[in-house]
Amino acid sequence: MNFKTLAGKAIVLCLLPILFSQCSKDSEILATFDGGFVTRREMNFVIEASKRGRTEVQPISADIQARIVESIALEKILLLDAVKLKKVEEADLTKIETLVANFLKLNVYMREYVKENLASKPLEFVNLQIALVRGEDEVANRKRADELVAKLNNLSDTEIAKEISLVTDDFTRKPVGGKLEPFCTNCAETPLEDILDEVKKAKSGKFISYAKEGEGRIIYVVRSLGEEKVHPERLNIYFTKVYDRFKKEANEYLESHTDEESKSAANYFIQGDSKDNAKNFAGHTLKQYEQGLYESEIKRLREESGITVAELPRVFEPNQVDPKVFTPDFVLFSERGGKNYTWKDLEADFANIPNLLKQPYKDDKTRIFDMLNLFQSTIVQGKISANSAEVQKIGKETAYLMQMDKMKTSLALKTFQDEIKAIPITVTEQQLKDSYEAGKLYAYADPDPKNPQNRIPKPYALVREQIKNDMENSQRNGFIEQKISGLKTTYNLKVAQEQLKEVTL
Repeated sequence: MNFKTLAGKAIVLCLLPILFSQCSKDSEILATFDGGFVTRREMNFVIEASKRGRTEVQPISADIQARIVESIALEKILLLDAVKLKKVEEADLTKIETLVANFLKLNVYMREYVKENLASKPLEFVNLQIALVRGEDEVANRKRADELVAKLNNLSDTEIAKEISLVTDDFTRKPVGGKLEPFCTNCAETPLEDILDEVKKAKSGKFISYAKEGEGRIIYVVRSLGEEKVHPERLNIYFTKVYDRFKKEANEYLESHTDEESKSAANYFIQGDSKDNAKNFAGHTLKQYEQGLYESEIKRLREESGITVAELPRVFEPNQVDPKVFTPDFVLFSERGGKNYTWKDLEADFANIPNLLKQPYKDDKTRIFDMLNLFQSTIVQGKISANSAEVQKIGKETAYLMQMDKMKTSLALKTFQDEIKAIPITVTEQQLKDSYEAGKLYAYADPDPKNPQNRIPKPYALVREQIKNDMENSQRNGFIEQKISGLKTTYNLKVAQEQLKEVTL
């Protein structure tokens, strides 16, 4: 189906009464300027992107919305103006689009994939209870662990917690009977994966002993207390209950354990507010979950693409580059059909980067280092994208189109930055001293240690460079404000403030 057909169908759908209000809302024009406009869909995209995975809704005032709309409009105006004045060539816009189009499609696809799965797929947790057996004598450790497994499997849950508090060699978990925070099994980080594999083989609720191969000095006596599925929006509530339970158990533990080591271990669970602790742990877990979603999907797409990336030399700075390695025929990746992407191909792609975005290279090592970064961060991702019909569909979505606009705007921003750098800034010694005199009891002073109500001025020589930088930046900011004001006037920018009401997103 071609683009015109899709567009036609979209128009027909928007004419249906049941869908009309939503279609018109998304396409509602919130700002106009000579040469373009900004829609509500574009504003909502920026707001959603700024949340960066946070699931809680938040109020967005009309004033904040207006600033976002104006910012989007100004980016568009800046690019229009740069092209109009020949500061940015149309050919460069084509070059950058060719270079990054597939990479951006994958970037947007992955963000949408993670977002959709956060809304539809729960996190999966397993609750573990562990007693640690540690010692230099591996034979004795094994005997002790086997005896402990047999004993624990014949006790009640309450008795188990008390026994583990007595015998575990991990004193930090004694106050909670060896219980761990719920462990996410479908997140990115899986340091307990080998233990979990063994626990899954055991009968539910029964202890087993496990030691990593060749590591008999540490043996885990462990069982699963059950598995749970929790949707992201409930993580805070879920972990709050966990921390409340841990706090209760730790307080009970302290009733019969008054030594300093026990107090220190218990305080870990007692101190702090359960809601705050839960919020921090939930945020960390959610990031792991997002990373897991990302890694599993990018792995699937990479395997489907059929490309095999070559082992590249590990270089972390230009000085580590050996230019002799990268000959024209050096293969960077191979496709399923046998076609190779070589260093010569990368040279061609690198040459197509607009000169505005390139730095002057003092030597081959610096240039090759940048080429390697381009290959690993953009070219490979773009090739994966090009081989996926799912990803290619993204090319018509607002998120992709806005990202592409931002890439193109980067050219205009670069010319703008060059203009700012070229502004002749003059600050006289007298101006510096006058500024110092005006602020020496405030900005350029420290509190008096003997009397915090008083301020002690710093020596002029110590703060001179700071004052100079502040005054130069002030002049540059004045130029920026003047430039923005001029663009808004020249292009007749108008924001429909009356159409903006506080919303919760």
